[in-house]
Amino acid sequence: MKFLVVLFWSLILSEVAGFIISKLNDTAMNPSLSAIIAVAFVIFIFVLDKVGILPDSEPYKAK
Repeated sequence: MKFLVVLFWSLILSEVAGFIISKLNDTAMNPSLSAIIAVAFVIFIFVLDKVGILPDSEPYKAK
């Protein structure tokens, strides 16, 4: 479920960013490129979540 929510919002925000950037550059909007970038970003975030953050084996106790 978390994956679908992040994918949904990533697609929406990337389409908005793609629209704004295309209007600032005075070029045609390419929605498929924005969607590809959004999916790549979501995959990167989930891989980073699984690999980059390791759980503590034992909680820290102050002495």
